[in-house]
Amino acid sequence: MALAGAVTLAITGFFLGPELRDLAIMGLTLVATVLAGTLLARIVARKSANLPMEWQLSLFSVVGVVGLVLNVGVAASLMFLSPHDLALLSFLSAFALVASIPPAQGMARSVSGRLETLREASSGIADGNLAARVTLQGTDEIARVGESFNSMAAALERSRRERDDLERARRDLFAAISHDLRTPLSVMRVMVEAIADGVVTDSETHDRYLASMAGEIRRLTLLVDDLFELTKIDSGELRLRLEAVHVEDLVASTVDSFRPQVEQAGIHLKYQRVDDTPIVQGDAQRLSRVLANLLQNAIRHTPNDGTISVRTELVGPHVRLTVSDTGDGIAQEDAPHVFDRFYRGDRARGRDGAGSGLGLAIARGIVEAHGGNIWLEPAGGPGATFAFTLPAGI
Repeated sequence: MALAGAVTLAITGFFLGPELRDLAIMGLTLVATVLAGTLLARIVARKSANLPMEWQLSLFSVVGVVGLVLNVGVAASLMFLSPHDLALLSFLSAFALVASIPPAQGMARSVSGRLETLREASSGIADGNLAARVTLQGTDEIARVGESFNSMAAALERSRRERDDLERARRDLFAAISHDLRTPLSVMRVMVEAIADGVVTDSETHDRYLASMAGEIRRLTLLVDDLFELTKIDSGELRLRLEAVHVEDLVASTVDSFRPQVEQAGIHLKYQRVDDTPIVQGDAQRLSRVLANLLQNAIRHTPNDGTISVRTELVGPHVRLTVSDTGDGIAQEDAPHVFDRFYRGDRARGRDGAGSGLGLAIARGIVEAHGGNIWLEPAGGPGATFAFTLPAGI
């Protein structure tokens, strides 16, 4: 303001050439007007805080015009205008004072309307309606606030959706764990009580009960191991012991370890090498577990005299491994969920239902930790086909 006043006095002195006394009076008037206007604006701002914005902007407009009128009046008196001219100037100043109010009110209504839109949307967010959004035209500060509000609302909605998904997954996880723990524990309790109460007297039944309990204990141990592995995957604490892995050797070794099991089940197991697959950088033990989980899943779902095929090939910069079976296949509605933990489809594909429901979830976590992908191929015939890829090379 001081700079503006100095510039005004300089221009007045250069173009109009007033006397020094008049110039000094004009300068004092400008200073007095600025000080009075600033003080009055602060008072109005403090006293009008509870008034609608329409009236606040009107008052500020009046303050500005009053300052203008005072300066014009002083200038007119210095120029010794006639009473008629002074009256006309006063009338025009009063008209300017009144005319400044409607534009200020119009601007205030526009601003307050946009702010009210933001307030209503904010209230909706506070009431739990995270889908609330605002549409504000323009590129000014209020429009940018609206864009930030929409981004915030979208982030909140996404966070709540993720939280609900996690909560639902947590409940499903606890329910599945409770079920999978309760079943073998109930079986063992019945057997232990039968032995303890003397219901079982012959050695053959006694040994059979002990063998069954040993099997249930092994099942519980595998479940706990799977849960521990899945916890490390979810928390990002899965530590891979990376080394050069010969894919063909790893697959051949894993397949051979399953041959006694498939022969006992009357299933044919084939391994086909399409290409000379290169070395990959990976954790051999965990990659073998991925293939073992897929093979175990296929064995569980393949009937007697069925076939399981394992195939390795080079596809671009990736090594692709495929495990196919000739079982009942996977229902279309179950396909999107096969990698969900503890998910078991409605179709009873299992030979004995002994799976923990974690094998495919663990396989996906291990493959993705290696920078690969795993998926279920679309049904194109009998059985199911799972495939996963790993980056080739060291």
